Amino acid sequence: MSEEEFEYAMRRMAAGDADALKQVYLAYRTLIYTVCLKYLKNREQAEDVASEFFIKLFNLAGTFKANGYHKTWICTIAKNMSLDLMRKEGHIAASLDDTPDEEGVPVEKADPSSVGAGSVEESTVNRLTIEEARKRLSDKEREVMDMKCSGLTFREIAETTGMPQGTVSWHYNEAIKKLKRFIGYG
Repeated sequence: MSEEEFEYAMRRMAAGDADALKQVYLAYRTLIYTVCLKYLKNREQAEDVASEFFIKLFNLAGTFKANGYHKTWICTIAKNMSLDLMRKEGHIAASLDDTPDEEGVPVEKADPSSVGAGSVEESTVNRLTIEEARKRLSDKEREVMDMKCSGLTFREIAETTGMPQGTVSWHYNEAIKKLKRFIGYG
């Protein structure tokens, strides 16, 4: 499903069109299930979370902001839902805040004892540096990098994007090289 098709489907879902949800479901059910299974390691739970994902997606449709990376966005939501279930069941510590940042990613809780002078400024500078570095990546490199950071394997990314696995790996490695050069590690 292209970015334009997804955006159109989200607009239709926001207007209450269940057929748009069906289109998105048919296009991404395997990807969402794969992301959930990767974290939950339990088929039944992964199926449950994947089903809940599409209900959540329908409810979030009105808040969707097109940024050109809808696959990353939906993978992040599925990942967060899986992590939430794991936290709820006590499989992982609640080290992440339930409040997501502007991209829907949970924010790590700060340890009050570790917060020193300049840490807010340092964090802001680091975030801006990473954002600037990401802008230097090609669309494919950014897409592969985001999906890899969402926890997908090269094989899963290849299946999702339709690219050969070697091409996915190449885009990822090129992205890493560019990021290292920009940030000053290489």
